[in-house]
Amino acid sequence: MDILTNCGELPGGFTSSVVTLGNFDGVHLGHRELFRSLVKTARQLNCPSIVYTFHPHPLKFLVPDKAPLLLNTPQEKQRLIAASHVDYLIESPFTTQFSTMSPEQFIDHILVEKLRVKALVVGYDYAFGSGRRGNVDFLRACGKEKGFSVDVLQPVGDDGLPYSSTRIRKMVAMGDVAGVVRLLGRQYNLEGVVVPGDQRGRELGFPTANLETEKEQLPAPGVYAVKVRHNLQEYGGVVNIGKRPTFDGELSTIEVYLLDYTGQLYGQKLRVYFVERLREEKKFVSINDLVHAIEMDVVRARQILQSVQIVQYREYLSLT
Repeated sequence: MDILTNCGELPGGFTSSVVTLGNFDGVHLGHRELFRSLVKTARQLNCPSIVYTFHPHPLKFLVPDKAPLLLNTPQEKQRLIAASHVDYLIESPFTTQFSTMSPEQFIDHILVEKLRVKALVVGYDYAFGSGRRGNVDFLRACGKEKGFSVDVLQPVGDDGLPYSSTRIRKMVAMGDVAGVVRLLGRQYNLEGVVVPGDQRGRELGFPTANLETEKEQLPAPGVYAVKVRHNLQEYGGVVNIGKRPTFDGELSTIEVYLLDYTGQLYGQKLRVYFVERLREEKKFVSINDLVHAIEMDVVRARQILQSVQIVQYREYLSLT
């Protein structure tokens, strides 16, 4: 997949394309079906497939205080979309000028003139522009006038509810990391760099790696059973997210205890896959009570993790 920042970077001789539009935060199973339909249609029409999205998220530009915490970093989003065998990802800069473009102008100048769209594939609830005027009915009318087809993907979901980034975001924020697997098709995960901490975990007998991450949407404060990837190795682990109330902490941290690991990790990257929430964060009366709780967390994590395999984007995003 080629990653572009504007339509002008498309190769010469570009004559037609099949396009989908959206933010695609999370790249969940609903997005997966949309990309599968996109690529299938593109191959049938012998055209390249294009995912057209924006950076930053429009709400972060227009109303930052109301913008959602994103489920993926830009790099994660790119990697997940690439796994769907898309030909081009266009991450258009969302600017003041772009925000004032009318839906009609977007159709004419971007879809028709630049992308030479032959078929457009969108979700049932897709809409863009002021007042979300650029909805499915609008796109169908434009397609009929401009000469491109519009394929609308119907809701894809479970339990009678469609998959959605908003739904996943709420579940993660509540700590339901086990539940989101059926919506994402993979464990919710984050990558972080190990930075120096206060060494308190080592003093307690459970040396932890303190992570700094670019991930915006973190699971709710608490203790989690996790799988951890370090280079090519995989470890079980226990993660604490929160302010360490037993020690009257003020700043939220991400502390990872790797099971059966010894070594130096400062400056190195870890990817943490959340499997199950063990308990909420709690202030203990004594250090001994805290140590006992951690010991129980480790026992439970080992029991949970022994039968868990990591599901990655390469394993679940395919055309078959």
